[in-house]
Amino acid sequence: MIKIHRPNLADMPPWYPYFINLVNGDDLIDALEENKKELMTLINSIPYEAEEFSYAEDKWTIRQVFIHLADDERYYAYKAFSYSRQSDVFLEVPRGQSYSNDFNAAGRTLKDICDELVSVRNASITLFSHMTNEMLDFKFPNQSDNYTARSLGWMTVGHTIHHCNLVREKYLI
Repeated sequence: MIKIHRPNLADMPPWYPYFINLVNGDDLIDALEENKKELMTLINSIPYEAEEFSYAEDKWTIRQVFIHLADDERYYAYKAFSYSRQSDVFLEVPRGQSYSNDFNAAGRTLKDICDELVSVRNASITLFSHMTNEMLDFKFPNQSDNYTARSLGWMTVGHTIHHCNLVREKYLI
């Protein structure tokens, strides 16, 4: 298995560096594993009574935040898979008002969501673990989105760190 170093800034959209700079280290698999442990620790520290808490009107509940992380990690993994296999797909993650708030969070527990996140993360680790540098760094010529599987892998960790920081700062005060 190769060490998956940080991506080149030219291999990502302009908003990615903020997220990728949140990640410590220089190996994606180590970062994914460490982040999984931190994510589980955070989730396990949240009392049941706080699971439906939202810090402001029109903001997600804690359960919705973690469902969002599972959803987006699936998105990043599928897009990375597609790029690594040189399959030209256009998938843009919904943002803002276009993102559905129907997470079925009320019908789930944080324990259930944590189990899902661990399953999704383990699948991401397996996916990235078996990519070569050529697969990680493939870019379609003349495309404006500038993604590579490598940048999407690092974004997976940074995006999770970003939302975990928000949970600590805005939800668990």
